[in-house]
Amino acid sequence: MRIMSLTVAPPQPAASAPDLNQEVAGQSEALSSQLKALGVALAATLADATDAVARERFSAERRTLAGRLCAWPKRERQHPVWSDVRLMIGRLAASGAQDFPLDTADQAWVAGLPLKDWTGLTALMVMSAAWRQPQAPRIAQVPDAWWGTYTEWLFTSPQGFTEPGDAELHARHVRIHLEDLAGWVRKNTGSAAVRAAAESYLRVGNAIQLYFAEGSMREHAELRGAILRRFFAERDADYEMFASPRAGRRLRVGFVNRHFGSQTETYTTIPSFEQLDPERFDVTLFTCRSDRSALEQYCRSKVAAFEVLPADLSGQVAALRAASLDVVVFGTNVTAVTNEVTRLALHRVAPLQVLNNSSCITSGLPTVDLYVSGDLTETPEAAGHFTERLGLLPGPTHAFNYEADRQAPVRAWTKADLGIPEDSIVFASAANYFKVIPEMREAWARLLAAVPGSRLLLHPFNPNWSSDYPIKRFCSEFEAVLARHGVDHNRLVVSTMKLPSRSDVSALMSVGDLYLDTAPFGGVNSLVDPLEAGVPVVVWEGATMRARMGAALLRSLGLDEFIATNLESYVAISTGLATAAGHRAEVSARIKAAMERAPQFLDTLAASDAFGDLIEAAYDDIAEHGLAAFRRDRSPVRSLRATPLSRDARRAHGNTLLAHGRADRAVTYLLAALQQDDGTAALWLDMAKALRANGQIRDALQSLEAGLRLDQTLVPGWEMLVELAELAGNADLAAEARNVITTLKPKPKADISGVLGKLRAAKS
Repeated sequence: MRIMSLTVAPPQPAASAPDLNQEVAGQSEALSSQLKALGVALAATLADATDAVARERFSAERRTLAGRLCAWPKRERQHPVWSDVRLMIGRLAASGAQDFPLDTADQAWVAGLPLKDWTGLTALMVMSAAWRQPQAPRIAQVPDAWWGTYTEWLFTSPQGFTEPGDAELHARHVRIHLEDLAGWVRKNTGSAAVRAAAESYLRVGNAIQLYFAEGSMREHAELRGAILRRFFAERDADYEMFASPRAGRRLRVGFVNRHFGSQTETYTTIPSFEQLDPERFDVTLFTCRSDRSALEQYCRSKVAAFEVLPADLSGQVAALRAASLDVVVFGTNVTAVTNEVTRLALHRVAPLQVLNNSSCITSGLPTVDLYVSGDLTETPEAAGHFTERLGLLPGPTHAFNYEADRQAPVRAWTKADLGIPEDSIVFASAANYFKVIPEMREAWARLLAAVPGSRLLLHPFNPNWSSDYPIKRFCSEFEAVLARHGVDHNRLVVSTMKLPSRSDVSALMSVGDLYLDTAPFGGVNSLVDPLEAGVPVVVWEGATMRARMGAALLRSLGLDEFIATNLESYVAISTGLATAAGHRAEVSARIKAAMERAPQFLDTLAASDAFGDLIEAAYDDIAEHGLAAFRRDRSPVRSLRATPLSRDARRAHGNTLLAHGRADRAVTYLLAALQQDDGTAALWLDMAKALRANGQIRDALQSLEAGLRLDQTLVPGWEMLVELAELAGNADLAAEARNVITTLKPKPKADISGVLGKLRAAKS
């Protein structure tokens, strides 16, 4: 036998390998150095966006880095330096430095990049924001290992728009790539690449910048909803709850907010629940966190129960289901970012799930059934903008309670305090920075040019949407627009103050002679401040709810003539008011008179009544026909019950409640009637009867005095005084009241001033 052995020689490196390794090492060192240089340049330009030298250095360093990326060896994808490249791409996207369009030379260079080559793609990601590049590839054209980074780049929102048309460009970009991502999520969530892409989207996706496009956001919301549903509630998709008839029982209603602290979402949710009839509704507030603020304490006092939800999603869902709710109302904005309440809204926790006006667009979620808006806000075509069925309240979409924790302003403001000449017309706006898109800057610059010597006072950096704003950049961009219109930059006054309360913002805005709303995403809560101060307001109305909210407020006040429909009418209306002091004074008087009579958007009783009637109507529809049929019906839900809004309707309703033994509820309606009254003695008498029946004797005496001072011949009032005086053990007052009755019947002008004095003493 011959044993044969085989000796295997060790592999010999290819002749080019040492050269390649040496090349990669050199490239890596150069790339690392360039990343650091770009980081320094980025920090400098973010610190001062007005520094032209810093901006040019940043652009140069960015171009150099992009060139080095293109030169990187194509097959070296896993080198450690690429983790630093990924971090830089994310940092650039989030910084706002890429919000500006590329100059002609850079755009031409970017247009020639080989985007099927992953190094060319990374160069594009370094050079530009995704939404500015229509040629940005679909996800499938990107190497799997880059899906997470690429999706982060695709969906990072700008810090602000810089050119007219940017809002529409951004919305188109998001729509295209959301559809692409949703398709992959639907097909293969098990893929590591797909999960990385979806998780990046969930982390950076922000719909706020979509609010500033003019069209419907329904398709965007549906695509987002499909992604959210697949990731957070797929296993729960078939969970059902059935609506049992409510005859003979109260409707169990839960309101879910991230918190009930001092924020617009709380102020606009309170009116929906604070005066719901306790004989018809059993109300519980659910929150993700408690801050024990004065506003939260107020909210607690208005409902049967207040519950802090567990920290984890499964525990939150279980707690809501255990509450056996008939209706759940999501009072936090679930459409801007993916917050705790967004994740809850993906699950079925009640037979009827409702979205209120805190969410600025439709949710796109199959688990939200009703979107509550107002018939003064929506157009006849509005139902098509919502995945939910539309519910319409009478009047505006919004109502507010700003009285629950109102604070006195720290100081008053004058034009002199702001360095503004006393004879200057001041246009004012507290619209958030994001709403002041390039189109609004152009409109306001045009308005300043049309009114010589006028000033524009802005307070745009409120904390509702962000705690960090590019203030220098905003001012620099606005000054450039003013310069194009021949307007001196000193006529723009920008407040960066962190004012302690809403009342202080209102005090600042009261310096204005005219308040300017924004478009296509208008204001609503910000308009209440100038209206309370009697400052005329001009709004610019569009086709969607977010473009019509302010107009609805003006319509409810009878101020339709200050609703513009295009740029020309906006400038014309504003110029007309600015240049006619007498007309402005007349409008101011009209506004003050309307605001003193509790307008509908500050009438919390009307808001609670209308909201309660609406959810009862929707719930009954579901109980009778089923949820599927309810959602298929695209006609708006309206209450069949007439909400008592006028003085006479509320007086009649209050007296009916009193006749049925519901004195406490009668007091509520009669008080609301008095707020709309100009001095009806008999109405004060009705109030005194309700207060007496409710055991509020001292308040009844006070109401009776008010009525008798308005009409001293009101015999039933004196007869009631006899009863109240005897009830209080004041025999002398009762005897004198009887004497007055005796003298009044034959002689209507008896001297009763002495008895009224004793009445004042008795009630005190």
